[in-house]
Amino acid sequence: MEYLTKIVLFFTLFFSLLLSALGIKAQTYPCYLYGSITTVDGDVYKGPIRWNDEEVFLTDVFNSEKIENPYLKYIEQEKPKRIEYKRRRRTSWYRFEYSDEQRNNLYSRKFECRFGDINSISVTGQETVNLELKTGKFINLSGGSNDVGNQVWILDHELGLLKIDWNRIDVVNFFRPEDEVTENFGDPIYGKITTTIGEFTGFIQWDHDERLLQDKLDGVSRDGEMDIPFTKISKIQKEENGSQIKLQSGRKLLLKSSNDVSSNNRGIIVTIAQVGRIDFTWKHFLSLEILPLPKNIESCYSEFKDSERLYGKVLTKEGKTFEGIIVYDLDEAMDSEILNGLNDKLEFSVPFRNVKKIVPKAFNYCLVELKSGQNLFLGDQTDVSGKNAGILIFTGNDKYEIVEWGELKEIEFM
Repeated sequence: MEYLTKIVLFFTLFFSLLLSALGIKAQTYPCYLYGSITTVDGDVYKGPIRWNDEEVFLTDVFNSEKIENPYLKYIEQEKPKRIEYKRRRRTSWYRFEYSDEQRNNLYSRKFECRFGDINSISVTGQETVNLELKTGKFINLSGGSNDVGNQVWILDHELGLLKIDWNRIDVVNFFRPEDEVTENFGDPIYGKITTTIGEFTGFIQWDHDERLLQDKLDGVSRDGEMDIPFTKISKIQKEENGSQIKLQSGRKLLLKSSNDVSSNNRGIIVTIAQVGRIDFTWKHFLSLEILPLPKNIESCYSEFKDSERLYGKVLTKEGKTFEGIIVYDLDEAMDSEILNGLNDKLEFSVPFRNVKKIVPKAFNYCLVELKSGQNLFLGDQTDVSGKNAGILIFTGNDKYEIVEWGELKEIEFM
């Protein structure tokens, strides 16, 4: 019996080392992208999915632009169809007008939603897709980011890693695996980031790029170039001209001359449950402590319920109250879509599903109260400033109201 036990232990260790050497990880984090890719010839591949070498988790965001805005037809008929603007040229003023097509472009909006809210993405052209939300609602999208027109990777359960070109894809379907999956693209970077405005704990996307523990932090030490896997890192501390890296072993290194460890860093994104994503600039960043995944991580699936229409109450400054289905900024209509805003150059991306109330405070910013009880002061961007195109609210059959930003006292989502 003792001999048999040694044999079992030997083979267990052998296969663990083999999987590690091949870069294949046992499944420990459940909230990754999974589904199937059907090609234009009808071939089907099934397994964990990665959007090129970037998005790989349910909480990652798909970005594009809406081809059309069906809500523009509700703009009041008495408003002029041609919008006039004045601009100054040297010492004189001149006037120009927008055509109907240009006017539509003024109201065009980007589209963002988390992959966990997507049921399928059908490729309809080199830069176009037909995206299906979990409720069956389809949205036609075009370009807007490298999420459209790029390769899609899949770890097929029999064939291994395939990198499928965009023009070979017919449809990508997302679903939860029925059986336990033994390999994926890797575990996420999870940690506590300390900034000039406080501490935040969540999933980390470093330099807008690295998001897996096996991804590498690049930099130059006094002895040469180094590429350090995040699995080896315990803490990253910002220094004057670089970053001090503390390894899990306790060893410390000073790295410079790379966008990973200097002011050229494009930003550190933190994804926080029940809030959304916060993009911190290097100016705000102080340190990152990498932590083990929390035990209750499977609750991430509860964040991705079927998308629903936005519904709530709109209160105007004149004291009028309207209740019904809401189209925010004459654009966002589903609770899976995302509210964007800035606070001191920090970029917040909050799913409407997490928003309880929006209260304009001035032309350029507002208070956003979350269902979790947290309050955010956001501004500058279209969703949360006077650039907002207006709130369309359907109050009954063939009845609707449009409330402009300057007339709005508050919105409460229900």
